[in-house]
Amino acid sequence: MAVDWADAASRLLKTELAREQVTLAQLARRLAALGVVETEASLKNKLYRGTFQMTFFVQCMQALGRSTVDIGAVIPPGVPKGSELD
Repeated sequence: MAVDWADAASRLLKTELAREQVTLAQLARRLAALGVVETEASLKNKLYRGTFQMTFFVQCMQALGRSTVDIGAVIPPGVPKGSELD
């Protein structure tokens, strides 16, 4: 089964933004407080492409106050995981 990993990453970040009820403008301000310079427009572009680095994702999760995420929410059922891949 083919998975669009960039789309899954984008949807995961969007899900966490919605869960925390944080806008992109708010996220940009929170990231700035962490020393990460992003504009609302640059955040939109990163979410649209879904090709951001893990570093950026971790920064966003810190800005959102999230310590865990559920990737199962964005990975289609039936995609093997863990020992199923051995």
